[in-house]
Amino acid sequence: MIALKTVYVDGKFLPWDKAVIPVDDLAVLRGYAVCDIIRTFGGRPYCLDEHVNRLLSSVTTIGLTPAWTKEEIKTIVFNVLEKNAHMDEANIRILVTGGSSPDFFSPADHPRLIVLVTDIPALPAHWYTKGVKVITFVQQRSLPDAKATNYIPAVLALKKAKAQGAAEALYMTRDKMVLEGTTSNLFALVDGTLVTPEKGVLKGITRKTVLALGKKLFPVSEQDIALDTLLSASELFITGTNKGIVPVIQVDDHVIGTGMPGPGTRALMAAMADQQGK
Repeated sequence: MIALKTVYVDGKFLPWDKAVIPVDDLAVLRGYAVCDIIRTFGGRPYCLDEHVNRLLSSVTTIGLTPAWTKEEIKTIVFNVLEKNAHMDEANIRILVTGGSSPDFFSPADHPRLIVLVTDIPALPAHWYTKGVKVITFVQQRSLPDAKATNYIPAVLALKKAKAQGAAEALYMTRDKMVLEGTTSNLFALVDGTLVTPEKGVLKGITRKTVLALGKKLFPVSEQDIALDTLLSASELFITGTNKGIVPVIQVDDHVIGTGMPGPGTRALMAAMADQQGK
């Protein structure tokens, strides 16, 4: 018999099939909510403090008042993991919703907290050994400093990417400045310098880790990246909580570098694996 997952919803621990929120919650009515996702290594949440800090920052960015302290959220996360001890490794998804609204639009500033665990998706091994194709997609986040749950643009962009045999879509401004992926940050090796966009992007936790590791190997710069610069880079890769570091060997119809994962990317992948294994 398959064990049923336990979910935390609004102060209660509930079986997966009983975990619900009211239909007047602004997350349902208006997509007014923020989230964060953490994965475990060895059963322990990786970079938990950083993820919870970003979650609370996202909450205030969208105009809500956090109803929980950082330590309270961390305790709930560990309780949820304990109640789902049958899972080996897991994704931890934390959501803060806008709460119920009397006029179905304005937040009453009584947010809801949801914490659930899900299986970690298995990504193709060849992504890491051979690299992936990505496409560009004209789009920008309306609130890049908040990890909002409104992923309609991302869903549309990924649908287009998959139709072209690509693993990810990179958001790009109309004046062709490349920003980030739908669920990933972007890095490039340009003339020996590791560069990543600084403005207009959601600054991922894995991005922060890669920047710290990268400073031990290369000069590092957070700067705008024009499409032409991106296409002329010797190496590209994307990063994310579930992805880790994924080499990019093609952007649209343009092959990057040698068309294979480069030595700089592989060195960072090894450094990341070493850190996560500690």
